[in-house]
Amino acid sequence: RAEARNILRKLRQTANIDNEVAGWQSIAHSDTDGAQPARLEASCETPDPDNAHEPPLTGNTRDDIVKANDEDELLELRSERNSVTIFNIFTFAEYRKPWMLVLLLQFGQQLSGINTVFFYSSSVLEKIFSSHVSSILTVMIGVLNVLATASGALIVDRFGRRPLLFSSMAAMAVSVTLLGLGLALKLNMLAVVSLYLVVASFAPGYGPVPFLLGTEFFDVRAAGAGGSWALAANWVGTFMVAVAFLPLQNLMGEWVFAIFVSALIVCGVVFYFKIPETKGHTIEEIAKKL
Repeated sequence: RAEARNILRKLRQTANIDNEVAGWQSIAHSDTDGAQPARLEASCETPDPDNAHEPPLTGNTRDDIVKANDEDELLELRSERNSVTIFNIFTFAEYRKPWMLVLLLQFGQQLSGINTVFFYSSSVLEKIFSSHVSSILTVMIGVLNVLATASGALIVDRFGRRPLLFSSMAAMAVSVTLLGLGLALKLNMLAVVSLYLVVASFAPGYGPVPFLLGTEFFDVRAAGAGGSWALAANWVGTFMVAVAFLPLQNLMGEWVFAIFVSALIVCGVVFYFKIPETKGHTIEEIAKKL
C-alpha cells in the first residue's frame, strides 16, 4: 500500500492524496452487485482539477492519436528515404543533370590552365626577368586577381551568368594561346602581358560563375550535397593540373598550353547548349530549363 501511495503521489505530482484514496475506499465498500466497475471507471475518468481544461480521452481520440503517431513515423521514414546526400544525389533524376553540370563546371575551370599561372608564374617570369623583378610581377598578378574578382561581383547581376561566363572563357582561350606562343617564340613581353590577360579574363567570369551556378542549380534539399561535390571536383582538378603540368611541359614543351585551350573550347560548347541563364529565375524555373 505504501508503494502504491508513492506512485500515486508521483502521478498526481502532489503529496495530498488522502482524500482521493478515501474516496476510492468508500466506493469499494458501498458498491454491490456489479456497480463497482462502473463507479471506478467514472472515478478514473474524472479529470484532475489541475488538468480540468483537457477533455477526457475517448475511444475515437485515442485512435486519432495512434493514427497521428503512425503518420508521423511514416513521414519520418519517407523523409529519411528521400534525404539527399553526397552518396545518393546522382540517383535522383531531378538532380542528376545539375550534378553533372556542376562537376564539369568546376573540373573544366581547373582545366582552363588558370592555376598554371598562379602556381608557376614565378618560374615563367624568372626565365625572362631577374628574381627580384619576377617576385614583384607575381605579387601584381595576385593584386589583379583580387580587383578583377571584385569587378565580377559587381556586374554579374547586371549582365547575367551566361554572357559573363562565355566572354570570360573566350578571352581566356585567346590569352592562353598568346601565352603559349610568347613562351615558345621567346617573345618575352607577349608572355608577360598574356599572364596578366589570363588572370584578368578569368577572375570576373570563369572564376566565380561556376560557384554561383552551383548554388542556383539545386534547391535547399540538395544544396549541401551538390556544393560538396562541386568543391571536391574543383580540388581534384587543381591537384591533377598541379601534378601533371611540369611533366607535360617537359614532354610537350609550350604545346602543353594547347591542352588548356582545347579544354576551354570543348567546355564552352557544352556549356552553351546545356547551361541556361539563371539571372532573375526561381529554382523551379531553372529546373525546367535544365
